[in-house]
Amino acid sequence: MVSTPVRDAAPGLATDEDGRPYANGFRPAVLEWDGWTCADCIVCGTGTQCADCQACTDFAFPYPPHWARPWAEGEPERGIELFGGPGGMSAGRGLVDDGGDWVLIEWNRDAAATARAAGHWVVEADVRTLDPRHPALRGVSRVHGSPPCQTLSGAGKRAGWNADEVAQLQSIMWQASEAFGFLEVDDLCSLYGGPHGYFGDVLDGMEDHPDADGWGEFCGGGHLPPCMTPADFRKWAASVVSDDRTALMAEMLIWPMCLVQIGAPLVSITMEQSANLLKQSPALAEAIQSEITSVEGFGWAWCSWQVADAADFGAATHRERAWMVATRYGWPRYADQVDGDKAAREMWAHVLKRTGRLPDWTPELDRRIEPYQGRPALPKVTVATALNLPADWWADTRGKRGINPETGKPMGGGSFPLNDVGQCVTAPWYGIKFRPAHVPQGEGTNTITAPELGALVGFRRDYPWTYIPTRKGARGVRNIAQMIADAVSPFMGAAVSSAVQGEDWYEPVATYQATLYRLDDQAADTERPALPAPRTEDRAIEQLELFPAA
Repeated sequence: MVSTPVRDAAPGLATDEDGRPYANGFRPAVLEWDGWTCADCIVCGTGTQCADCQACTDFAFPYPPHWARPWAEGEPERGIELFGGPGGMSAGRGLVDDGGDWVLIEWNRDAAATARAAGHWVVEADVRTLDPRHPALRGVSRVHGSPPCQTLSGAGKRAGWNADEVAQLQSIMWQASEAFGFLEVDDLCSLYGGPHGYFGDVLDGMEDHPDADGWGEFCGGGHLPPCMTPADFRKWAASVVSDDRTALMAEMLIWPMCLVQIGAPLVSITMEQSANLLKQSPALAEAIQSEITSVEGFGWAWCSWQVADAADFGAATHRERAWMVATRYGWPRYADQVDGDKAAREMWAHVLKRTGRLPDWTPELDRRIEPYQGRPALPKVTVATALNLPADWWADTRGKRGINPETGKPMGGGSFPLNDVGQCVTAPWYGIKFRPAHVPQGEGTNTITAPELGALVGFRRDYPWTYIPTRKGARGVRNIAQMIADAVSPFMGAAVSSAVQGEDWYEPVATYQATLYRLDDQAADTERPALPAPRTEDRAIEQLELFPAA
């Protein structure tokens, strides 16, 4: 576990900020810290930079050494990106706000190495081993998270669809406000040995207490102090699910609440997840929304959920994802109010058809962000355009297959024409074959490179996809393809980031799209493009293999 600077609490009874002792051994779940920062550093006081100061480096670890210095107004905003992957959200954010000071947390070493090669500060660790109450995080103002989607994916075992598990995890997530010190109650006196429960009722066995029917010295409302550590809450969440990756959804409450608990000026939270979170397990989205906006809890001004497709914002392939935007003090840019009942009927039409009613627990869908704000949509980009291939060619994502005698078509799917926006990129696309329409299925010879596969999702063609060999001769072709398939599309990253920070997304993303897909060049060329030189399988592997075999 990555350690956080912890100072031992003083022995004896714990006390509140006014020095009043708590009763019955209660001790708030707060991280003890003596207040030391770079401002107290003797070395930095001589003009040394935090990066060259061992004391600041050790204090801030695993975060940037300069985060040992308290954030000051006018400095770049500090942000934490949970499950940062290879940097797709960051690439999009950079299109609208390149002045931020962000840290990505990612456990996959290839994805972490890729994001690091792209210029990001990366903490390569399991997010569950980090304590968001670390004093170096007291200057963080923004959080983004893209929790793993494997348990929600329709292609997996769908553990995240299990109704009983989802209900239990939802119940736990509902208690995040209480766990981390944001639940306001009517009476706190029981913490000091008083007779009243949180809502003013007399506790069992306390009927004879002198203050049972009155108002004692310690009676009065307020916020409960934190009663659980992040580690305890994580353990609790993981205990009710069969696959602990589902419990990682709780991190989207743990981190923001703990950051605000320690005084961070947090003002926005964004999140990306499989569209199945809303479509199949909406109770988890409801738990996050209700905890963020509850006036008796976190009490933020805005939290919206919606499904959006990267192809609608400039990408050459579909990538439909659930997106959440939450803001603390006001509405986000592009805020839009819609008919929530209509949106709910559309979102859960499959449930209505099957059961005749909507799911029991769903987030409110009466608000969303609408980045276009009435402006013309960005051009739809076909795979042919994106890769400069003939429009009448086809792609095969699988090998040669048999012919269905009834339809005369190849069995099993996996083929599509290039004259349309592409399907969602998946890892097996590393073996995709392109062919003219007259060439039989599975007999194409043109393959794809990592830069091209990344471009279909929205990454610039020189993005530094990185694979660290685990054995001699390992090429990492599928590993890199999997990274690309899992990443946030920079197009969506830009549109959503722009809702909470930076400049308007429309013009910079339109320019980026035109450059990435060479739209201006292709529009000027009215002639049919010449057939590209064949790219063999060996050539594809050579370009995907960014690290030579040891």
